[in-house]
Formats: sequence, C-alpha cells, structure tokens
Amino acid sequence: MGIQYLSSCQGTRASIHLPRVPQRLVLLRRPKSKIAYPRSRIVGALPPGPVPWPVVGNLPEMVLNKPAFRWIHRMMEDMGTDITCVRLGSVHVIAITCPSIAREVLRKQDANFASRPFTFASGTFSGGYKDAVLSPFGDQWKKMRRVLTSEIVCPSRHRWLHDHRAHEADNLSRYVHTLATGSASGVDVRHVARHYCGNVIRRLVFGRRYFGEPRPDGGPGLMEEEHMDAVFTAVGLLFAFCVSDYLPWLGGLDLDGHEKMVKEANSTVNRLHDTVIDERWRQWKSGERRELDDFLDVLITHKDGHNICGD
Repeated sequence: MGIQYLSSCQGTRASIHLPRVPQRLVLLRRPKSKIAYPRSRIVGALPPGPVPWPVVGNLPEMVLNKPAFRWIHRMMEDMGTDITCVRLGSVHVIAITCPSIAREVLRKQDANFASRPFTFASGTFSGGYKDAVLSPFGDQWKKMRRVLTSEIVCPSRHRWLHDHRAHEADNLSRYVHTLATGSASGVDVRHVARHYCGNVIRRLVFGRRYFGEPRPDGGPGLMEEEHMDAVFTAVGLLFAFCVSDYLPWLGGLDLDGHEKMVKEANSTVNRLHDTVIDERWRQWKSGERRELDDFLDVLITHKDGHNICGD
C-alpha cells in the first residue's frame, strides 16, 4: 500500500504516491479538464501507458493486479520507461521511477502537492477535514497548525508531560517483566510495543491509560485492544486503493467493502473517544475541573479569534 498526497488546485486535483518499492515510484494524478477545447487546439502529449477502457480507464487492471503499485512498477519495467501514464476513471496518474525527474516535478509543482488526497477514508477519519494532518492547505490547516505549534508540540508542553511519559515507560518495564516470568512462550514484542504506544498517546491526550477498568498487570483491557485495532485499521485504510475515489458515482455501493471497514473503524474510535471528551467538557463547564492535566484540557480551554475549539 502506498502513501498518497492530493491537493485541490485551480479546479483540478493532483497527487503524489510513494509506494513501498525498492526503487522510488512517484505517481502524479490529475483528472481530465471539464472545459471543452476546440479540436484544433494542440494538447501536450501524455507519457506512454496501457490503453484505457472507456469510462473506467485502467481500473479493472488495478483491481485485478493487487497491490496496485507493484503492478504499475512491473508494467513500467516491461515497457522500459521511467515515466508512464495510467488513467483511472477520469484521473490521469503519471508514474515516475527516475529520481531526477521526480525531483524536478516536485520542485516546480510543490504548491500543487502540498495537501494530501481527498479520499472517502481521509474525509471520514478527519471529520470532514477539520484536523491538522489531513486538512488541505488553507485557512483551517493554518489555524490547526498554529494551535499545534504553540500549544501541543512546543518544548514547554514536552517538559510539562515528562512525568506522564516516564510513568508509561515504567509500566512497560513492569508489564514485560510480568509476561516474561509468567509465560514459557516468550513475549510478543509487537503486541507490547503496539499497546505501549497506545498507552502513551492516551496518557498524554486523555490523562489515562484505560477507557475501562485498569488491569493489575498493566496490560491492555478489552476496550484498549478494541481501540488499537481500530486505530491500526484506520491507518491501513487511510490511503488504500478505493474504486469510488476515482469513480465518485460508485460511492455508496461499496463494491470492495472499503467504505464499510472505514465506517466501522471510525465508529469504534469515536465511540471510545467521545465518552472521555464529553465527560471532560461537562467537568470544565460545571467548574469541577480547573487545572490543565493533559492535551485534552489544553484544547478544550484554548480560545482565539477563530473559535477553533468552540461548542
């Protein structure tokens, strides 16, 4: 699965795709213009590529040859070219394997690729592009970036929450020791590392390790397992290939099950988060809570002229 970046620029879309292949493969995509030009107008030639089908382009080949980026890379090797064009629906995808060509494109077209792609998954997980990570370059992104740099990732906050991180590091050591002494099969390092990361994030954001009842051994409970499963599912689906992203009129049909998985993962994360957030809002509004203890308190009490954290 690759990592894609898509931006809106003068009524068109463009993206960069960096798949996990040994040689860099960069994909640039732009849909066909809706403006009808006279037939006499000379249009710049597109790079060579497979012959597209009507309407759907090369989507059938993409669906039948997964992972898609390996198919593109293999096709380019067979064609003996460093740049090719694959049409997906109404979108022209330009694939580049030559670092010098990719570098030149990115330098000259940097503004067009400053944003990530608009996909069903990114729009769902970001709540309609209201966050700082997936929001397109614009006023909302600038406001959220200002809040993050001044209130969240600044050195003073890093020092302020040192004890929270140290507490989770101590719990990690205790949990690993418990597992090592109580099991003859060893310790699943991936499982431990995964939940340590989740513990640190929950501690910094919500001021707590558990959504439910704490476990005496310091390990994850059922709700924490569910939370991390949903988060990792969301990360895997964020920029995964989805037919409806290229053929919007197929949205809602969910031909490949992508939309259902996205909705389920997003629903799980929101259900667990909203319980904590709603309770914290109530505490601040009622006056029960008056001191900042974590990032959630910082965001709830933050106020500026743009009403970023309003009701």
